[in-house]
Amino acid sequence: MSLFDEDETDLDALAEQLRSSDPADRRVAVVKLVDSPAPEAEGMILGLLGDADAGVRETALRGLDGLDGAAIIAGLVAALADPEPALRAIAAEILATRKAVEGMPLLVERITHPDGFIRAAVLHALIERRFAPALAPALAALGDAETPVRREAASVLGWLQNPQAVPGLVTATLDEDAEVRRHATGALVFARDSEAAATAVIARLSDSDWQVRQEAADASARMGLKPAIPALIAAMADPYWQVRVKAANSLGKLRGAEAVAVLGQALGHDISNLRKEAAAALGEIAEPSARLFLEPYADDPDPDVRKLVRWALSRLPSASR
Repeated sequence: MSLFDEDETDLDALAEQLRSSDPADRRVAVVKLVDSPAPEAEGMILGLLGDADAGVRETALRGLDGLDGAAIIAGLVAALADPEPALRAIAAEILATRKAVEGMPLLVERITHPDGFIRAAVLHALIERRFAPALAPALAALGDAETPVRREAASVLGWLQNPQAVPGLVTATLDEDAEVRRHATGALVFARDSEAAATAVIARLSDSDWQVRQEAADASARMGLKPAIPALIAAMADPYWQVRVKAANSLGKLRGAEAVAVLGQALGHDISNLRKEAAAALGEIAEPSARLFLEPYADDPDPDVRKLVRWALSRLPSASR
């Protein structure tokens, strides 16, 4: 049987093929290894992450995408130092989806790696893992010289939801980089009982960057920040409609009765997404005074807006009819 026949899985033959001087032959052998059910195939693929040919290394990397475990994570972490930037990026992308708890200590250890790309990549891989030992190094990483590292550290801390992270995240909401400020603002959502966190989030509603303001508007509602209502009302005049959409949504969730007029005015906006959020917010607030604003838009040309306006009207106290 030829080495490349579809059903061939002889590991000795594949090992021989991997010693070929032709990179194309080695890549074909890697593909065979990926499809092989043999337990030894995993180790052989990991060994190919150090192949001299970038194409072989890439094929091996992509072959790890369906595998998990401490050895796989170790191999992917090592591949973060590949001489080819594109392969480093592939390794980081795959690493972010690996979930084996046994590999988490290695990721934590690499948070202090000299290479900023590697520091950011391992932090990114830890974001949704809620691995408690990452707390201290992630807090330290909020002061990293590299912007991507600080950004990923803030996200890790948001998922860990440890009160010890609040002071560091509050400071990070003032970072010189807008993306770091945005991630830190969103990360503070868990700190609903922290006055410092509330103050920091409300302050970001007037940030110089619109995406930070949008994040702060969303966080305000998720944290139940009634004191944010005046700033959210002001945000309904934001030059970016995306911020206004989020502000309207949050005003509804916070039941901001004092926002009825500004939400009612938004029903006449050209952007249907803003009209929808304004109508939904008025329905959630359910103040009788909203009827005056809602009724003219019961036949809005956008079917979703019409539906929400009519729903909002149905929510108003019957005594006001």
